Amino acid sequence: MAKTPRNYPDTMASAGSGRPMTRGEKLVTFKIEGRAFAYKQPGWWCSLTDPDDMDGQLVDDDNQVAEMARRTAKALAHGEKVFVPVVIRAIRQRCGLTQREAGLLFGTGEKSFEKYESGTIQPSAPTKRLLKLAMERPELFKLPDDRRIESSSIDDSAFVHEALAAAHIERLYEPLFAEPRRGSTPYSRHRSR
Repeated sequence: MAKTPRNYPDTMASAGSGRPMTRGEKLVTFKIEGRAFAYKQPGWWCSLTDPDDMDGQLVDDDNQVAEMARRTAKALAHGEKVFVPVVIRAIRQRCGLTQREAGLLFGTGEKSFEKYESGTIQPSAPTKRLLKLAMERPELFKLPDDRRIESSSIDDSAFVHEALAAAHIERLYEPLFAEPRRGSTPYSRHRSR
């Protein structure tokens, strides 16, 4: 059963018919581009079980649930199977990020998650891979307590060394990252000894 928002009574009268309504979740079906979609809509309903009795009232967050269901159904109707608005929002929330923070952390721009979650645009293939990783490993995307997003929080030289060593090519390429010595030329710095 859906929670009662604010301090509403357990029942209230329908503004349209005067019939008593109770708070709950009703299976609602709607069509987008000829395809039927169903979801559970929280709200005040005269009947929670009769699919033809739509006498009810949505309050507070109920309208947001309805809008997200429509955005998601539209993405599904257009062929997106996984990264639809409600899933993108769920992943972002699982990581504990605001829309702005997610856009900055994923490198897609401050407003990108607002657009993904509204269904205005779809994430790119690389962003979808990051979203999948965020779902599987949300701890990698958690922000520190001060909520700061730094461009680089790693020791660059240690990272470069570790990456090259893992590929067994550090012997060849680490000299590229060495600090130049005074008086040396690029050729003398990188010559074999």
